[in-house]
Amino acid sequence: MDALYSGKYAQVVEVLNELDIDLWLVMGRETVDVCDPGLRLVFPSNIMGVSAFFFTRDGRRRALVRRKDVEGVQETGCFDEVVGYADDFDEMLGATIAEIDPNVIDIDVDLHDALTDGLTAGLYLRLLAALDGTPYKDRISYGRAIRSIRGRKTEEEIALQTEVLKLLNQVCAELTDRVRPGTTEEWVWEYCQQFMRDHSLTSSWENDACPLVHAGIRANQGLVHPSATNSVQPGDVFHLSFGAKHPSGYATDFQRSWYVFEPGETTIPEEVQAAFNATIEAIDYTRRTMRPGDEGRYVNKIFNEKLVGFNASGGGHAVGRALHDGCFQLAGDSKVIGKLPEVKLEVGNVFTLEVFCNTPRGVIGIEEMIRLTPDGGEYLYIPQRELWTLPSA
Repeated sequence: MDALYSGKYAQVVEVLNELDIDLWLVMGRETVDVCDPGLRLVFPSNIMGVSAFFFTRDGRRRALVRRKDVEGVQETGCFDEVVGYADDFDEMLGATIAEIDPNVIDIDVDLHDALTDGLTAGLYLRLLAALDGTPYKDRISYGRAIRSIRGRKTEEEIALQTEVLKLLNQVCAELTDRVRPGTTEEWVWEYCQQFMRDHSLTSSWENDACPLVHAGIRANQGLVHPSATNSVQPGDVFHLSFGAKHPSGYATDFQRSWYVFEPGETTIPEEVQAAFNATIEAIDYTRRTMRPGDEGRYVNKIFNEKLVGFNASGGGHAVGRALHDGCFQLAGDSKVIGKLPEVKLEVGNVFTLEVFCNTPRGVIGIEEMIRLTPDGGEYLYIPQRELWTLPSA
């Protein structure tokens, strides 16, 4: 068991004690195909048969798995006790819960957040059946623990993300030396694909559209494969939206922008420079102003207030093992996402602050990854502070 998982186990105990929850219960079966995202945070392997994993506030970790899975689970070193069952899983599930005698059983269920809603409907019904006739059936709570366990990143998790951000900045430096008028969007995509292969990275989203590449006002801003015919031209804004995953599975999300000089031009056009300035000022102001305890909708409000007067929108999302890591939303109120914008931010949350600002020369996009501290947000890595430039030829 490496430091990544041991750090997460310490955090589980911290969260359960903060929330006064005796038991966080995670269940699964055939996890190679359908897996509660919460299990990926605390277990590096897969199980075949129906299983239950018990995390208690005293730090004890137990696994109830089919007998053929026992040895493999034991070898991970993740659990203090691994018990195998035969035909008596449901009875042993109920008996283990009774032995723990929890005040609360918290399970990974949520109406609006996919990364919190990890327990399948079938396993939920099976749990209820196993607890039928016991007081524990009335002690179930939904998605309280996982929101903090997933949302707060440990130092080990943040280190993995920062490692990838350093590489993404490296590829941007290489592109600055190589992209010239006539370079197609698809060529940039291919270059970044090779860069990921060379550094054992994978795409944070659909590989065919990662990275997104936008050359000038002509670019298609949808989630599409970069164009083989649209090329960078003098006078364009050139924009890259790139996200890559560390071999461990931790994701990043990142955007950078350039301006391509026209022949004889030595300064960036005012409308482009002003849009870039507004973009980075909005990100930095929000980063410095936000605090733990702020609701996501409040952060979204102060962010977008700084962009008034520009054809721009700002927002952000959690990033972790998933590109959009759930737990909270830096967004305005919406019936579709329910109470997610009301969720209060916590120390250790890692998320993006991003702006898309349209100009007559193309879209300026900047996206920075932020960690929340007691005193505001900190950049995970070096932010873009100047609009980078490319020569006219």
